[in-house]
Amino acid sequence: MLSKIIVGSWSILIEVALWFFLLVGLVGGWMTGGFLGAIGGLIGTFLFCAVFFGAFIVLDDIRKTVKEIESKNKV
Repeated sequence: MLSKIIVGSWSILIEVALWFFLLVGLVGGWMTGGFLGAIGGLIGTFLFCAVFFGAFIVLDDIRKTVKEIESKNKV
């Protein structure tokens, strides 16, 4: 039961984590370097998130695709 809740909320948790990291990168960049620091922090955080969370997003997409294929084959 708990595993189904976790799997069901997986994509939402990833999305929230991505936005949180981007916000932290923006604020951290702003604190250290003003506007240009904020842009740099945002770009750096985006690249980090793309590398780190990219694999999880791909796994979630594969899971959704397999679920769609299974539902088509049941009919």
